[in-house]
Amino acid sequence: MKSMIVGLALLGTLHHGWEDFRTEQPLYVSGTVSEVRWGNPHPEVRLRVAAPVRLPSGLARRSIPAELEELGGREVLRRTQAFDGRDDEVVLVLAPVERLTAWGMPDRVKEGERLEAVGYVHREHPEEFRPELLIRQDRRAIRQRSVPLPENPPPASPGSEPGPADAAGSTGSTGSTGAGPLPWLVGGGLLVVGCTVVLVLVRRRRGGDAHVA
Repeated sequence: MKSMIVGLALLGTLHHGWEDFRTEQPLYVSGTVSEVRWGNPHPEVRLRVAAPVRLPSGLARRSIPAELEELGGREVLRRTQAFDGRDDEVVLVLAPVERLTAWGMPDRVKEGERLEAVGYVHREHPEEFRPELLIRQDRRAIRQRSVPLPENPPPASPGSEPGPADAAGSTGSTGSTGAGPLPWLVGGGLLVVGCTVVLVLVRRRRGGDAHVA
């Protein structure tokens, strides 16, 4: 039972890894908290989005935690765009409770509280939003990230909806990267195996004919 609980916790952590989110396009969202699930591996806060979301002036100049500044948080703010998703609610996936406490947020988020967040939508579940910066109603700016963002985010899966960055980049791209070397290697391997089998069969048949003669 203990190993099962640990396994479920690890699965939850993997599901909410930064590589699962569209870190190539940071977004700004704001709204009012409608529901809170507080606990590990990640607290989840349902936010009723105040549409249309408008990017606040001076966002890139706002004060942010020094640790986030060292991880490129300032550059993220410069690239941030307003959230334009179709969902009127998003689920903010926060850092684990212990980290929130260590980063200056010992108190839990409350229903009815107004929040602002800069972060990323999930690649397959656009209603999930992983903040890297959370701004509380009392103006506290709490970082949500302690590691560098993925340098080469994975491509979107065929069934996922394109994000703002994908929509902007798809119209100007006409080249094709191809399928890569893997299919050629597999095909070549199968060809070699097939040729080997044929040669073995031919030799056996010749040996059988010579024996009969």
